[in-house]
Amino acid sequence: MASSGLPPSSPPGEPEPWSEKDFGCVVGFLGNHIGISLEAHRMGLLQARLRSRLQGRGLESFTQFFEQALRPDPSGWGAQLLIDLSTVNHTSFFREPAHFTFLIEKVSGWLREQPGAPVRVWSAGCSSGQEPYSMVMALAEALPPHAMSRLDVWGSDLSLEMLKVAAGAIYTARDVQGVSQARLRRFFLLGRGPREGSFRIVPEIRDLVKFRHIDLRTGHWPVPADFHIVFCRNVSIYFSEDDRQVLLGRLAQHIRPGGWLVMGNGEILPAVPPRFRKHSPSIFQKED
Repeated sequence: MASSGLPPSSPPGEPEPWSEKDFGCVVGFLGNHIGISLEAHRMGLLQARLRSRLQGRGLESFTQFFEQALRPDPSGWGAQLLIDLSTVNHTSFFREPAHFTFLIEKVSGWLREQPGAPVRVWSAGCSSGQEPYSMVMALAEALPPHAMSRLDVWGSDLSLEMLKVAAGAIYTARDVQGVSQARLRRFFLLGRGPREGSFRIVPEIRDLVKFRHIDLRTGHWPVPADFHIVFCRNVSIYFSEDDRQVLLGRLAQHIRPGGWLVMGNGEILPAVPPRFRKHSPSIFQKED
């Protein structure tokens, strides 16, 4: 019999490969096992990215991916692939600059008030590292050199792909758009040879940031419990309302009394989180 040239149809009752219905099992896994809720346009982007990756692995449908990877090993490579593809969000150096002005003001005050004691800051959900490096660069501009040794700076993310970029500290010309020439000269090394056109953070900045793979949905975070200030910007948008409240409660447990939580300017909270008082629309202080 001659071939029709058409792809084989799905058996009756099974969803068409790569269709919205076929994608439903992945959406369910994303919400139930990973705890991520995406807006419709983000979900469409995830669907396209995931299909491309799975086809590269020889898989023929989202259902096949679910049955062969997600169902037998809910914490394996399939789950990590979903995390890497769904949580990559826009970031840039010195994004929302008023927050860095606030950071400088508070850290400078703590250093004066507590001679010799470390000042701890955490970029929770740091993506590819621009945020914690911006924190350190802003402080390096404002503080005397000897004070930098008292900084204890942490960056964490759920995506292993993004943490690899952050630890490498190598960025493209597009990544550093908007960074002033003065900062480029002071804080970046220009790539040469195979790295020509790239920019790498200088060691004295790079070495001040500790990166960790942390899932903010879980209760165990291998970081200190006495941060002076935590940036957790544009992270809660991935959480349901109930999970967002749990997240904020856990963050409070890692901030010292009188310390600060900085969220994204676009994150709308229905109420002030428990144990915090509002300083501005995106900045909250933990109550003493």
